[in-house]
Amino acid sequence: MEQKVQQGATRTLVCVTAQRTCERLIRMGAQVARGGELCVVHVAPMDSQFMDGDDDAQTLEFLYRIVREFNAEMTVERSDKPLDAIEVHARRVNAQVVVLGSSNLPGGREPIAMDLKLRMQDIRVLIVH
Repeated sequence: MEQKVQQGATRTLVCVTAQRTCERLIRMGAQVARGGELCVVHVAPMDSQFMDGDDDAQTLEFLYRIVREFNAEMTVERSDKPLDAIEVHARRVNAQVVVLGSSNLPGGREPIAMDLKLRMQDIRVLIVH
């Protein structure tokens, strides 16, 4: 069943890594959503020992708690092609905005964000520095 979104609200997808600093991305995504639907996704490589270490497990549990504060959902995807996984997930949840963190590369380059913008020209990509 289609969830009705408030006028002015947006469906927002936040992309996170297994880092506690991603809390700020989730909070920014909630502001962007303005009462609309908020979804969070983490893409883990296929060959990683994902959640094998205590740090990853504790960090993801921490992020799940933040996500629940906003009555949102968090999905963990396994893929060696993170851009493909993000695009598929964004389309699956009908995201209007995708929020991701800055890559902090020299010269302010944001290759992941630029690739997403090219692939998903109908979806706004927001980079949080």
